[in-house]
Parts: sequence; C-alpha cells; structure tokens
Amino acid sequence: MMRIQTEKKLSVRLILSVLAIGLLGFSDIMLETALNVSFPVLMRTFNVPSSTVQWLTSGVILLTSMVVILSPWLKKRFTNRSQFVVATVISILGVLIDAVSSHFGLTLFGRLLQGIGGGVGMPLMYNVIFEQVPEKKRGTMVGLGSLIISFAPAIGPAFGGYLTQNFGWRTVFWVVLPVQIGSLILGWFTIRQVSEVVREKLDLFGWLQLSLFFISGIFLIERLSTHGLINVISVVLLLVMIISLLSYFKRSKRITYPLIDPAIFKFKSFSLSVAASFTTQVANLTFNYAIPMALQIVLLKNSQVAGLTLLPGALGYAFMAIVSGRLYDRYGPRLPIVTGITMIIVGAMMMLFLPLGVFNMTLSFMVVQLGAGFWFGNNMTHAISHVPVAYQSAGNSIFSATNNYSAAVGIALAAGVMTIFQNHNSTLNYMAKTSLGTTWLFGLDIIIVIVAATLSLRALRVVNNKA
Repeated sequence: MMRIQTEKKLSVRLILSVLAIGLLGFSDIMLETALNVSFPVLMRTFNVPSSTVQWLTSGVILLTSMVVILSPWLKKRFTNRSQFVVATVISILGVLIDAVSSHFGLTLFGRLLQGIGGGVGMPLMYNVIFEQVPEKKRGTMVGLGSLIISFAPAIGPAFGGYLTQNFGWRTVFWVVLPVQIGSLILGWFTIRQVSEVVREKLDLFGWLQLSLFFISGIFLIERLSTHGLINVISVVLLLVMIISLLSYFKRSKRITYPLIDPAIFKFKSFSLSVAASFTTQVANLTFNYAIPMALQIVLLKNSQVAGLTLLPGALGYAFMAIVSGRLYDRYGPRLPIVTGITMIIVGAMMMLFLPLGVFNMTLSFMVVQLGAGFWFGNNMTHAISHVPVAYQSAGNSIFSATNNYSAAVGIALAAGVMTIFQNHNSTLNYMAKTSLGTTWLFGLDIIIVIVAATLSLRALRVVNNKA
C-alpha cells in the first residue's frame, strides 16, 4: 500500500521545491517560445522551409509527450529528486549542444534532449503539488506553478527576439544555461519524497503503442496540410493512429499495471476537461506561430518586434494564473473557468476581424492570454480534484501529455495552413499569400475555441449535477 503524507500547511521548503521544478519547465518553454520568433532567421540560416524548421518545436513537444506518459510509472519507481536531477542534467546537455551547433540536425538533436527534460519536469511539478499540498491551497499552488512556467512565454519571445536580432540565436541557449544550473542546485536541497517507491514493471509495449499514436498523429496532421486525406500515406497514418490507440485500451484492461489506466476516463468531467484543454491549446499555439510569422513576412518587422508583440499577452497569462488560482480556492471553479473561456473567444474574434497590425495583434493576443491564464490551470485543478487520489498521478500525466501533444498539433496545423497558402500557385506574391493564410488560420481558431468552450462548460455542469 502506498503511503502518502500530505502537508497540513505550506512550508517554505515545499514552495521552493515547486519553484525548482517549475524553473526546469520554465527554461524549456522559454527556449521553445524564443525560437518560435526566430523561425524566419533559422529558415535562412539552415536553408530549410517553414514545414521543416517547425520540427524544432513540434518535434520536441512530440518527444516530450512520449516522455510525459511515463510519468505515472516514474513516480512509483523513482524518487522525486532522482527524476528531477536526471531530467535537468539531460536538458543541460541539450542546451550546451545547441549553444555551439552549426547544423540543423545537431540543433534538432539538442532540442530533443531538452524535450526529455521537460517531459519529466512538467508532470513532476504537478505531482508534487497534488501529493503534498493541502487541498484548500491547491488552486493557489497550481497558480504559482503556472505563474513560474508561464513567465517563459512572457520572456521568451521578447528576449529571444532581442538576442537573435543583436547577438544571434545561439545566445538564447547560453542565457538559459545558468537558469537550469540554478534550478538543479535548488531542487537538490528542497525536493523531498512523501510516498513509498515501489518496483513496478514498466509497461514498455503499452508505451510503444501510445508513442506510435502520438507520432502517427503528428505526421498525419502535417501530411493532411500538404497532400490531403485521399492518398495512401495519409490513410495508412490514420489507420495506424486509430489501431495503436484502440489496441492500447484493449490490452490495458488485461494487464495488472497499465502505464495509464483508461478507467480514469470513466469520470466524465475529467474526460471533458481534457478534451477542452487539448482543443484550446491547439488554438493557442497556432496564435504563437502565426503572429510572429505574419509580423515578419507581411508587415516586414524584425524578430525583436515580433517578440515584443507577444510580451503583454504572455505577462497577462502569468499574472492571471496566480490570481485565478486564488479565486478558485475562494469561490470555486465556475467564476475563473467561465471568465477565462469567454475572454479566449473574444480575443480570437478580435484576431480575425481587426486588420493585421502590430497594435491590433498585441491587443487581441493579450485578451486571449488573459483568458487562458484564468482558464488553463483551473480547468486542470477542477478535473483532477474530482477523480480519486489513486488516479491523480495518471490525471497529471494525461493533462501534461495532451497539452504538449496539442501544442505540437497546433504548430503543425499552423505551419501546414501557412505552407498551403505560401506554396499555392496564384498571382498573389509571397507576402499576400502569407496574409491570406493568417486570416484563414484565425478563422479556424474561432471554431476550435468555441468547441473548447462547449466542452469546458459541459464539464462544469456534470459536476454540478452530481452535487
């Protein structure tokens, strides 16, 4: 029987341990967002198209998702500190490789190592919060964790754009290096273990099945955007994706220790919340991809301006993450969740209907991110708090995996839509094609966030009806 000791009150050590793990996630996401605004520069440096350079982000997110689904097993098999130390060292190695890389393949390899570190770090932070923090303080601590991580997209685009413009894109990695080293030292002294470590066998075949699902899904999204569904490769990828997922669910019912117990999806509020999180994150990442691309190609701004355009929204997300967590603890989930999803819809509509411009995109993105700050952390807290404790680690893993995977889907979708319009044989020039592709992408985002809002509100009603 696993022994868990939840603290009755928050200690300084516990807060610092969350900070240390959060800094690992912070640095990985900062690199991701810093490179996003540098894509046009990287495309010229490595002489690769947008559909290739996007793998520096979507490829890393894909690998992160594959590592994240190992989280429930890692939690049972290894101590929190050992997971953290190994993940941080691997990530530091990847940062060092990218800091000196001069080839796209080597740069991608370094980013993949960083993805491994992030894949361990993200669910570990939330595991510590849900395992060690008193229930009445969880909203605040999830908000604190989200605040730490969400400062990455706040700093990343602006800082990455500034460094790329003035010192070169490799400088970004040298700046991140001391942050990860500091995180490693802080975590070593503060992270503690409150549950027993058990020798549970890894469901390796199940992990391969889920990994195949993730991989085939990403390639399918990219293939659909360039070749459509009616071709042999697209159909094969779709079949592989469906068969790998269904075979995992079927097999997991017959084995003693499945990697992720599918029984968690019998809790309807959890399933709806995960689906809402997935769809919202897809839309969110398309904005993060499309705005810098439109600013630099259509409006002829540099990467520094592109980063600064995203800064107010990212700062708003970080601020609202902690504020909305306190609202959750005080008033329950409905107020922050409904407020957040409403603002996301309003911001998406502003993005589509306002003319392309630096101010309009800055304002629209800020409204979207303020809503996201209200919504994301509280949606997860609400979902996981309404499943039994035995399922909470799996719930954290599922949320982290779907958020990472949906980010990869969002970037691949945005890159695919842009590529379709940019490569379309028409009388329009490249700039006009990119502008048209951006408009169509923003229209698609409105549909996506409306679907997410429907799912999220349904999850709230399911819990209220049971109550």
